[in-house]
Amino acid sequence: MSLPTQNSTSSAPLRPSSAAGRSPEVQLAWLPALVVAIPMLLLFWPNLFRLWAKTNPFYGEPNWGHATCVPIIGLYYLYLHRRALRATPIQTAWSGLAICIGGILFFGYGTWPGQNDFFKDLGMVICLFGTVALLCGWGIMRIAWFPIVFLVCALPWPGLVYSWVAGPLQRLAAQVAVWVLRFTGVQAISSGTKIIMEHGTGWRTLNVAEACAGIRSLMTFVSIAAAIAFLSVRPLWQRLVIVVSAVPIAIFCNVMRVAGQGLLDHYVSTAWSEGFAHSFAGVVMLIPALFLILLVAYVLDNLFIEDVADKSALRSQLLTRPPKQSAAAPPPQTLPPRPRNGVPGRRLAPNATERGR
Repeated sequence: MSLPTQNSTSSAPLRPSSAAGRSPEVQLAWLPALVVAIPMLLLFWPNLFRLWAKTNPFYGEPNWGHATCVPIIGLYYLYLHRRALRATPIQTAWSGLAICIGGILFFGYGTWPGQNDFFKDLGMVICLFGTVALLCGWGIMRIAWFPIVFLVCALPWPGLVYSWVAGPLQRLAAQVAVWVLRFTGVQAISSGTKIIMEHGTGWRTLNVAEACAGIRSLMTFVSIAAAIAFLSVRPLWQRLVIVVSAVPIAIFCNVMRVAGQGLLDHYVSTAWSEGFAHSFAGVVMLIPALFLILLVAYVLDNLFIEDVADKSALRSQLLTRPPKQSAAAPPPQTLPPRPRNGVPGRRLAPNATERGR
């Protein structure tokens, strides 16, 4: 008579499904986000369309071609911190509602009576910041604040602000270019944003236009520095130092580019300096600028050693850490039998005297 066999599948423990393992807060978190995202998209859709037409890399303005990379870097930042975001509880923060309303009012002022596109763009970012704080809480915002604030680097500046910043940069680039030309033996003077230098038997005038002021490289290098600073693990003050260092690095690289254009115009060819080399020099200057930003990060990593903020917590962690287990002792080696009668390792038969014992 055979005994009943137990089914192997019945004894296996049931694994909870992924949906059952999620908390109800996580399952319902998408509902209010979707409810809020639809009216925000309808409100800011004309703004988003204008930004895309101005900053896209296909037919937009070249000064803001880096803007499309800014949200991609922000999404990658959230991906790197996905575990911390999942571990942080979602709590409603009603103070974010005040920020959201302030952003909408700022957007309304930019529409009328301000009629300023930058105000409208900035109001949209402020509204997004307040919405995320309202729905997710300030615990989430301690992690997710950077991708939202980083969007400011993708906003085109107003024309008046652009000209106000570009003017001093143009004059600085012209003056430094004249110094470099004089150092190499070329007679040159600067007059505002113009470089008047010796060329053959006469004089040639070069104009440092707004496109050569370095605004494009300035915003590009600031965005690169922010990506390097916040995608790495370092204190906040070091991140801010890296971002701020991008400003003098961008100015230095731009004035070197203008000086290089003057040297090419004098020593090589006027047509070549105004053609391919003029646009190619701006791309080439990205390489030393990137290495200079990485050099700043390297110096901060090796020059400063951060002290532990909570030494008591570190001490308790070290005390509660289990001791390391020592390596297992090797098994004892068996000794060979002692040699007898001069023959090692072999036991001879007992003689008659030993047998009697």
